[in-house]
Amino acid sequence: MKKAIKFLLILLMFAAIVLSLVIMFPKKCARVWITVTGKPKNVAIRLYLYGLFGLFLATGGLSMFVLFPLYKQAFAPRAKLSELPVFKLWAHIYKVIWRSVTDGAYRKMYPSEITDPPKLNTDRSLVEIKPTWAGEDGNCDACENTCCGRLKCPLFGENGRCLGYDSIFFNYFYCGRYPENQAQIDYYDCPKWQLKE
Repeated sequence: MKKAIKFLLILLMFAAIVLSLVIMFPKKCARVWITVTGKPKNVAIRLYLYGLFGLFLATGGLSMFVLFPLYKQAFAPRAKLSELPVFKLWAHIYKVIWRSVTDGAYRKMYPSEITDPPKLNTDRSLVEIKPTWAGEDGNCDACENTCCGRLKCPLFGENGRCLGYDSIFFNYFYCGRYPENQAQIDYYDCPKWQLKE
């Protein structure tokens, strides 16, 4: 009985907060509602990943071991279990969360909204390959300057193959969106990409 009352009180508080926001900011709330309901899949997928990150932080990373199939699906669905350095991935998730939360400049380099669609490859309408690039067009030839090399990403496998390619994290967050702006190119001292003029 007490649990039911607590639940109802929390629900009422939440409803009161939402109602007060709608009353104070009706235009903004309407715009958010239209945006979110217009792209529910993108919002749901991002909220799912935020939930995994939140669970990871709340449990000190133990959730990754208990719910490993969910984390594997989110970060490296195509990788074989034997290929995944589980403890390095555990430490890397902390590193990504820490950098995203504490480093405002880093966070601003990757502007994305909760409704943004996934990106699997570089947006060629924004950037082009530098004339000095000697490698292949389709990959970065195991360049150590990328986020993979700089952050020592454990999903950056041998022979330059990304174990997380086409995962939820890759498509909806940093990897698939690289590079989108000059700040990213400068930060990683990227020898391949330049902004289109």
